[in-house]
Amino acid sequence: MVLPGNEYRSDLPKLEKQEKPVGYHAGLQIEERLQGLGAVLLGIIGLTVSWLVFTGALPIGLPPPPPPPGVLVQVPVMNPTTCIAPLMGLGGISLVVVGLRRTIDP
Repeated sequence: MVLPGNEYRSDLPKLEKQEKPVGYHAGLQIEERLQGLGAVLLGIIGLTVSWLVFTGALPIGLPPPPPPPGVLVQVPVMNPTTCIAPLMGLGGISLVVVGLRRTIDP
């Protein structure tokens, strides 16, 4: 059967019907959108915790040891949390971006 308007290309072979992509299903895809919202929520929680650590509202570990006698300047002490907090912030931003993408276009 030739559809109206397609008869001028009857010399070409008919194309097979294309299959839908793997994992595609029609509908609103509520499950995928809820997963995206969950990722956004986890990202916001991570960003909030990271911000609270940077502002000093949350403790960031053990206090530094007391300075030796006679030293007036506090010696800087590295704390593992000062290394993890920026990574947690970057991870939170990534989760928000991925979650928004999954929510808008599952």
